[in-house]
Amino acid sequence: DGLAPDPQRYLRSMQADLDAMSHLVDDLFLLATIEAGRLEIDPEPVDLAELADESIEALQPVASGKQVELRLDASGSVPALGGPEALGRVMRNLIDNAIRHGDTRVVVSLAADDQLRFRVEDDGEGFPPDFVDRAFESFTRADSARTRDGSGTGLGLAIAHGFVSALGGSIHAEPGPGGKVEFILPVDSVPPVA
Repeated sequence: DGLAPDPQRYLRSMQADLDAMSHLVDDLFLLATIEAGRLEIDPEPVDLAELADESIEALQPVASGKQVELRLDASGSVPALGGPEALGRVMRNLIDNAIRHGDTRVVVSLAADDQLRFRVEDDGEGFPPDFVDRAFESFTRADSARTRDGSGTGLGLAIAHGFVSALGGSIHAEPGPGGKVEFILPVDSVPPVA
């Protein structure tokens, strides 16, 4: 109506708020599905190393903006059975958290021995020991140890836990110094060689 001096700026701001609310509603619906035990993931052959590489590539601009070095330690292909969208989301969430809370370096590593392991480590303060057991509960944040930049709802790790559990795996955090989160998938999630 001509009341705002820069209507386009206000419209962009409102659109950003609507997008954030939409993502929050989607996450809450997903979390409700997980907590109700109704999450279903159709496993298909995936390469965890490729998913990790794609996640790092997607988050490289964020890391560069914070002057954080991202590094992937993987020796070749790491085949598994899983939901590529679910696993990709878990990886991006863990890497994004590490970028936001690390100081200068985030290392993503993959190992396939008696289990499939995906690990993210940053050089920030890390999780306080009394928070580690609650890290994957909904709406929890370790504010005293992990400086918040105003983003995040405390749902990311709960959703990651739900996805990993639905695939028969486990996820855990370790106390600082340094942020350390790892998820493990059983070796029976490796597709048979044709």
